[in-house]
Amino acid sequence: MDSKFLSRKKEILGELEKYEEMLQEYNNTIQDEPDNSDLWADKGMILFLLGKYEEALEVDNKAIHLNPGNFIAWNNKSSCLFNLDRYEEALEACEKSISINPDYSDAWNNKGNVLNCLERYNEALESCNRAIELDPEYSDAWTNKGYTLNFLKRYDEALEVFDKAILLDELSAGMNQ
Repeated sequence: MDSKFLSRKKEILGELEKYEEMLQEYNNTIQDEPDNSDLWADKGMILFLLGKYEEALEVDNKAIHLNPGNFIAWNNKSSCLFNLDRYEEALEACEKSISINPDYSDAWNNKGNVLNCLERYNEALESCNRAIELDPEYSDAWTNKGYTLNFLKRYDEALEVFDKAILLDELSAGMNQ
């Protein structure tokens, strides 16, 4: 089957949140390209979205084994470890992702989440700010920054930041319609 068609089909399934079907498409594609680290990383993200964190972690490790420079797989691994309450390991995976691609805003935002759980709020704020600097319209980073400011008891600033996150979410929802 045409790879552009398959790619678009996977996108549509993702937009419809049909993750089980999407997972099957990736399994089929991986059979044809078992050494494709990016496919394994994508499969890991789908498993993550399905709440299968341990399985996703195994798949992310496979992606990293195939390509240690796959910063997305490292970031996905961090998300899995975070959801498994393994914060120190999650932080290490974030830092590895950032060391490979220092301009990857998702990794900076994830690092902020992890640092918040470790109660390292000033460092978390720096990570959130870096994510926002890289992608000023990244509403999750603004939300995370709001939580961090709240933890720092900087409530007025937190409210302003949450308002910004809400506005960005509304704008994003409007553009997706």
